Amino acid sequence: MAHADFKYHEDMDKVLHKHGVSKPIYRVMTVLRERQPASIGAIAEAALTKRSTISRIIDRMVEQGLVTTEPNPEDNRITEVTLTAAGQQTLRKLTPIVGRQFTRAMDGVSNRDIAHLLRTLQRISANLSKLPIE
Repeated sequence: MAHADFKYHEDMDKVLHKHGVSKPIYRVMTVLRERQPASIGAIAEAALTKRSTISRIIDRMVEQGLVTTEPNPEDNRITEVTLTAAGQQTLRKLTPIVGRQFTRAMDGVSNRDIAHLLRTLQRISANLSKLPIE
């Protein structure tokens, strides 16, 4: 499992780097594709990343012109993040490239095997969500 994940992400790093984007930035962009504006907390939760890490990523994305931030109108302690036109364009450019990587990874794997893998991973995740071992 770890080896496959490493190979997948190693290739993704190379491809995204060619386009001036890191994996964490791409991950934030995909979260924002699904829901925006989104709070930093919501992005962190969806991206399975610590809030402080997401804040630093968002700061870099603002510098690159990929997102804008503004206070939530109902609660100014919450920062809302939105993709800019440049961020949307970058995401549109990268989506088919990432899709080809996923297709390559799943080549020869049947839908039945994928469904079984997903069930197995969900079971592993549930097991790891139980109390710590110590």
